[in-house]
This record gives sequence, structure tokens and C-alpha cells, in this order.
Amino acid sequence: MRYATKIRKLFDGNSQQFIIPLYQRTYAWKIDNCRRLFEDLLKIHRNNLPNHFFGSIVTVNADEISDDLLVIDGQQRITTISLLLLAVVNAIKNKDLVCEKNSLIDEITETYLIAKYKESERNIKLCPIERDKSAYDKIFDNKNNEFISNSGITQNYNFFYDKVIHSNLTAEEIFTSIEKLVIIDLRLEREDNPQLIFESLNSTGKDLTEADKIRNYLLMSLTKKEQEDYYNRYWIKIEECTNDEPTMFFRDYLTVYTRKICKLDELYFEFKSFCESKPIKKEDLLTDLLKYALYYSEVSKGETKNEKINKKLKQLASIGSNVGMPFYMSFFDYVNTNSISVNEVWNVLDVIENFWARRIICSYNANVMSKLFSTLHNEIIKIIDNHNKRNVPLSSSYSDLLKYIILKKQGIATFPVDEEVGEYFKTKKIYRMNTDYKNFLFERLENGNSNEGVIPVVEKMQEGKITIEHIMPQTLTQQWKQDLGENWQEIYNTYLDTFANLTLTGYNPNYSNRPFIDKLNGFTDKDGQPVEGLKESHYTLNDYIKKCNKWTLVELQERQRILFNKFLHLWPMIDSQYTPLSKDSEEVSLIEEFDFTGYSICSFSYRELNYEVSSWKDMVIQLLQILYRSNTDQMIYLASKNYWLHSVQNNFRINIGDSCYIDLSNSTKTKISILHYVFENLNIPESDLTFHLITNR
Repeated sequence: MRYATKIRKLFDGNSQQFIIPLYQRTYAWKIDNCRRLFEDLLKIHRNNLPNHFFGSIVTVNADEISDDLLVIDGQQRITTISLLLLAVVNAIKNKDLVCEKNSLIDEITETYLIAKYKESERNIKLCPIERDKSAYDKIFDNKNNEFISNSGITQNYNFFYDKVIHSNLTAEEIFTSIEKLVIIDLRLEREDNPQLIFESLNSTGKDLTEADKIRNYLLMSLTKKEQEDYYNRYWIKIEECTNDEPTMFFRDYLTVYTRKICKLDELYFEFKSFCESKPIKKEDLLTDLLKYALYYSEVSKGETKNEKINKKLKQLASIGSNVGMPFYMSFFDYVNTNSISVNEVWNVLDVIENFWARRIICSYNANVMSKLFSTLHNEIIKIIDNHNKRNVPLSSSYSDLLKYIILKKQGIATFPVDEEVGEYFKTKKIYRMNTDYKNFLFERLENGNSNEGVIPVVEKMQEGKITIEHIMPQTLTQQWKQDLGENWQEIYNTYLDTFANLTLTGYNPNYSNRPFIDKLNGFTDKDGQPVEGLKESHYTLNDYIKKCNKWTLVELQERQRILFNKFLHLWPMIDSQYTPLSKDSEEVSLIEEFDFTGYSICSFSYRELNYEVSSWKDMVIQLLQILYRSNTDQMIYLASKNYWLHSVQNNFRINIGDSCYIDLSNSTKTKISILHYVFENLNIPESDLTFHLITNR
């Protein structure tokens, strides 16, 4: 292992190549990174500095025979210096840079750029991954007309080339400054664990994404041949399925299996822990990852083999939330392994859309949906499995079971009923809501479920080609106040931003606060240009407006009624025909939103083991004692925080274990809050705990 050294020492070696392993990400330095490096070099020259620290490079011998080095960490620095030196060499060759030393090109090339005595077809010293190699090699050949312009490699080389020829420095002065760069040269031994070194160097997560770390974990321990094979057969395809941004996919993949949502900055270690908890061959794991990545791609892009399903997926995507992805991936995997019709798949997605639309109107917090979607598929499968275990035929479809599960939800996870939707529909300030929600609602109310003449409303709204028009304007003129009548202020306050007063048009700036009759029939603007009125509009949302000759409380209330009926037609109240199996108790998971008022507990299940209890207090004590035995240090730490758990006993506290006490002289709701707190801090999925309840009603 070597330490601080001049950069020349790192590159010194006439038969040595720097191999960037396939599991590394592509070259990612931006122009700003290169600009800072070049400015540092100018400072070195101006101030005649003896050296300048450039960072660390971690390498390990590629094999037992050659001098080649695998770059574990530092590929960005090695690649950038190589690009800068190529810019110097090519600028000298092109006579764009003054060079007084005839041998400088050979010195730079043979020291830094080629492995002179390497016995291979390609003896260039730097061996980037395939996506970067072709761009780098074109630069190496100095063939400007063949450069790959959309590569970061090429863009940064062009930046350096421009800098070196306009820096007012000679080639020798630039090269001298480069040679004053100092790096920490860490050469690992073959028996060192490069993965642990890698984790230590990147624990802050500032340089690599969580997906980058996961890729390295999956590929780093493999042989070179396996790396190339798995990278090309699996990893590249996973990146393509996720638009080269797989981090969120990996979190959703974990949620599918663990039924919990991990924090993004902990994703890598959560993924590693998941893999190590159930040993699986790397290729089997990559096969499974690719399978789910294909589902992820189909859902997020609306690119299945069926246009009807694609249309519904795109409508769901326009909501602008991906929290449902764990459910969608689980469901599509179920569809792929069972005989599920296209109509049934559509029905399931339509129920989910219905759930979203009603909750959006009723202003329910979207955060709860993450937790709900993390377990929704498993709750349905649990019903199916129970029927199979008890050998009772199940006549209900998947979508019917989905409705049954959703209708059971309580509190902030509830499915809003018509009366609630109706009340919110009257007063909801649609214009002020989330942009994605607005676009989604207007598109669906405009196009309905029609397969003909569908207008791409969302796309047009995102492009600014159509906008939301306030029929009664946001700034009332005297004419508008007169037309609205003596209660104009109350009408304005009540209806301005609601559905009743909003429509779609491409003439929003032209209409402004002109009188209703102008907006209806059209007019000529101040430049003498004709502006079409709403009567000429081809949007169905304007159908009722076309029949009006004024815009007052009567018209607003009637349009509100029409649009509300259209809303209910698109998203009617659901009901389920499923009759649950007869049982002695109600089963509710900790992860579910549930009102425990009127229920007693008779037992609970934790990780498939059942425990009988006599009361909620007894349940909490037994469960915390179980958790204490398997998580002693963490429980003692939680107790030291003196929040729900305590480290010191008093007359009211019950002993859970050494230095761990709890006060349970509180309500059932508080006891449930305590469990949420403990499970979150111990990082245990709340779906692992199920209560068996008996109604007291």
C-alpha cells in the first residue's frame, strides 16, 4: 500500500493499464469540476506552488500475472487528467499551443497515455467502461470529425482544449503544473476486501448515488468475465428500464419484499442487509431485479402489450406520484404468473385511480398512500391463501378483493364516500392545488373514458398550449360585479377557484377579465386580431357554457352539478361482493390505519408466531419483551432517550428488561403510537405485527 505521491508515480509503468471495472458508473465529471481543476493549475503556476492535493486513487491488481490495475475509486480523477493531457498533446500536434521542448509529446504520451510495452491490441493506458471507451479512443486518435459529441468525455476534452490554447501558458508550463498534483495512492492487496474499502470511502454518499453503490456491491466480488457478462445481460437493461436513474426502482423493489419504505440515504445498506439476510446467487438476484425492472418500465412508461392498459397507466402516471409502484410491480408479477384477463387488469388500475381521484378532491394527505401501497398486494394474497388453506372456493376477482381491502381502511387511509366528495367538490380550490393533480383531473373530466377524439390535455397543459381559464375573472371589473348581482362578493369568494368556474382554453391571456359575453362569443383584440370565444371551443368542458348568455350564481351552481355528476360517473362509489371467511376475530396489521375503539384484543401475531393476550396492556408488554430479547442494545438506547421508553423505573413504569421501562397507564391509541415509534426505530416492518380483535359492539 502506497501513500501521498506525485501523480507521475501513479501513471509510471510502461506495461500497466488502468482498467475501470464494468460495475463502475460512466464518467460523470461536469464542466464545473473541470473548470475548478484548471483554475487550480493556474494558481500552481502563478504562485509557483510546490504541490497541490488532488484526492485519492484506490486500485488493486487486476490479476496475478499482469501489472494492470483495477480502479476501485478515483476513476473520475484518472479519466479527467488523461483528457487534459490529451488536450495538451493534441493542441501541440495541431499547432494550437506553443511548445518549446520537442520531446514533450513523447514524454506525456509514454508516461501518462500509453502502456508502451503492453502486449495487447489496445495499448492505451486508460481502459474506460464500454460506454466511455469509444468516445475516449476517438479523442486519442485526434480525429475531430469522428468525435462523439454527446459524451461527457468529449465535452470535457473540448473544454480543456479550449482552455489550454487560450491560457497564455506554454505546453511546458501547463505540464509542469499538472506534475505538481499530489494524490493518495492506495494499492490494495489481493486479500483485501475492496467492497469494504469502497464503502468506507463512499459512506457519505456525496460522490455516488445509492444505485451506484448497489451496482458495485452486485458486481465487485465477481470475476472479470462474470462482471462483463452480468453487466451486459442484466445491469445495462435495468438502467434502460429506469431511464438510467435506478435508485427509486431499488427502493420500490425492496418495498415489494420487505413491505417497508426505507430512507433513500440508507438504501444501499438496506439493500445489502436484505441480500445477506437471505443468501441468493448474484445471477439469480440480478434475474429477479431485471424482471421487476421490466414491470417498472411498463408501468411508468405505459408500455405494455395492450393499448387499453397503457392508456390507464398513463392516466395514473399523470397524477405525478410513484408511491404506488411497489403495488403495481407486485400486481403485474401476479398477472404474469396467473390467468388474469386484460379487463381485470384494467379494473384493478381503475379502482386505484378512483381511490386517488376521490382522495385528491377531499384533500387527504398523499403520504399515507406510500404505506398503504407497500402492503396492499400482500393483503389481497393473504385472503387468497386463507381460502386455499381452508379449502374454501373463492369466487371474488382480484379487483373485488382490492375493493374489499380498500373499503376496510379507516382514518386518513379511508376511501371517501359520495357525500364527502360532494361537499369538497363544491368548495375545493382546484386552481390552487398541486399542478399534477390539476392536470390529471382536467384531462379526465375532459376526455372521460372515450376512445375517440381524445385530446392530449396533460401534454398541452405542460407545454402551455392550453391553460385553465377563470370564467368569472380573478380581478372583477365593475361590469362583472354588476352582472353577478348584489351578492357578487360572496359568489366571488365561494366559486372563483372551484371547478364550477374553471375551464380550458388556449386564449387565457386574451380573455383576461373581459365581460362574459366577450369570452363566450369572441372579440377583436387591440391589434385587430380575432379571438375565438368559448362557443367555438372543441373542449367538452365548455359544452354547458356555450348554452349560457350570462354567468351568475345560477349558472355556476348548474355547472357545478354537471361536473360533479361527471366526476361520479368517472369514479363511482365502489362496493365489494366479497364475503370474508367466518372467523372469531378481526385481523388488523399495525401498518393499517384502524380505529380500535370498540375492539378488544385476544391475541397477536409477530413474524408468523401467535401469542394469546388478555388485554392491550398485556400485548404491549409481551411484544416489547420479545423485541428486547432480539434487539437488546437498541431497546436500551431507545430507553435512554426517555421518550416512550425509559431507563429509570418509577411507581408507574413496567419493567421490559434491564434499563428499559414503560408507562402503560394510557389509552389504546397511545399504546399503538408507542408501537409505531418502537418499530420505526428498530427498523422493523410494521406489517410483521398483526392484531386479532374481538368487537365489543
